[in-house]
Amino acid sequence: MHELGGASALYEDQPLQRGLRDSNAITAHIQVSPAMWETTGRILLGIPTDTARL
Repeated sequence: MHELGGASALYEDQPLQRGLRDSNAITAHIQVSPAMWETTGRILLGIPTDTARL
C-alpha cells in the first residue's frame, strides 16, 4: 500500500507513512527479543524447538 500511495505517502503526517514505520518497528522488536535469541540458538544447536511462532 505504501508503494501505491506514491510520493504523498512519504510525508510524516500521512497514515501510510505511520503504518510503514509501525510495521518496521514491530519486525525490529521481534528480531531482537530474548525469546527469538533462544529459538535461534536451539535451531543452531539442533535442539528440538517449537517453531509454530515462526
